[in-house]
Amino acid sequence: MLPGLASSSCYSPVFLFKQLEHLKLPYVKPYRSVDDCLELMQERGLVVRDATHAKRALTRIGYYRLSAFSYPFREFCQTTDGRLTRCERFKDGATFDQVMSFYLFDKALRMELMDAIERIEIAIRTALIEVIGAVNPQGHLDPRTYKPRFSESKDGEETDFAKFVVGLEETFKGSKEEFAKHFGRNYSGNPPIWVKAGTWQWGHLTHILRFLDEAHKTAIAERINPNLPRKTMQSWVSALNDVRNDCAHHSRLWNKPLINSPGLPKAKIIPELDHLRERRVGDDAPTKRIYSAIVVMIYILKQFYPKTQWQCRLKNRILAERLPAEIGLATAGFPDGWEMQPIWQ
Repeated sequence: MLPGLASSSCYSPVFLFKQLEHLKLPYVKPYRSVDDCLELMQERGLVVRDATHAKRALTRIGYYRLSAFSYPFREFCQTTDGRLTRCERFKDGATFDQVMSFYLFDKALRMELMDAIERIEIAIRTALIEVIGAVNPQGHLDPRTYKPRFSESKDGEETDFAKFVVGLEETFKGSKEEFAKHFGRNYSGNPPIWVKAGTWQWGHLTHILRFLDEAHKTAIAERINPNLPRKTMQSWVSALNDVRNDCAHHSRLWNKPLINSPGLPKAKIIPELDHLRERRVGDDAPTKRIYSAIVVMIYILKQFYPKTQWQCRLKNRILAERLPAEIGLATAGFPDGWEMQPIWQ
């Protein structure tokens, strides 16, 4: 119950949100120099063996960003209501070198994933071009290509479809790609989907697949596997879009939950994915960690590139890494014996 309110059950969510906003504390933490930040980390128990190296790292990376990679090395404390939460104090023996090793490992992982994501994005974009373009070269601009609700007006406002089309036009016109400039110089009218799609990013693909009609969506899913449900395929694209954004924006990947978990087809439809159904300790959903997204990436890659060895390179890189328990394989959703699963062979 909020202070001063007889019962919170009779108030609207918006009202309650505004009341909670008043209860938040103002941010008053002061700016700290690199020297101050390093001193603070040492005061909290982090072992710094080479202060010069640590200062250079903080100067390049920043204390706030590096804090995300130091977080797993903090102690647990019990709150007044009995919950466990991370303290500001570091665990005994935790070192700055461990934090940096984690940072560099996560960076290397993102670079490996971007290699696969690039190929997957291009392959799915090509499938979308072929499926829509075979019916209508301007199909991406045709409301009949999408679900009816995409073109429904709400209270007389501009439809989501109309806004989306304007966005596609602005993306193409603003493109610095030579093929886009060439089309603008030499042709009139709207470019066909196989030209315009060259300027689309994964976010465009995610949005299109979300509203695409069932026939088109099914046809794209069948390019990956004839038995792949369209809803599962759509969830994969959404999940990998989040991973792609994390990679592109240099965000930590290894031990944090996915925003959108990749869905799974029914058991035995794609046997290589069945082990993802096994619940791992500490997860509220079996596919909530990066391991599941990686397995989906491997599967899609194998469908478009049957001779790919990407999964072997990634497996060897991960196995060669000596990860401390605080950021071990389980924190990224890797099950015991993962490297022996058929998908990794």
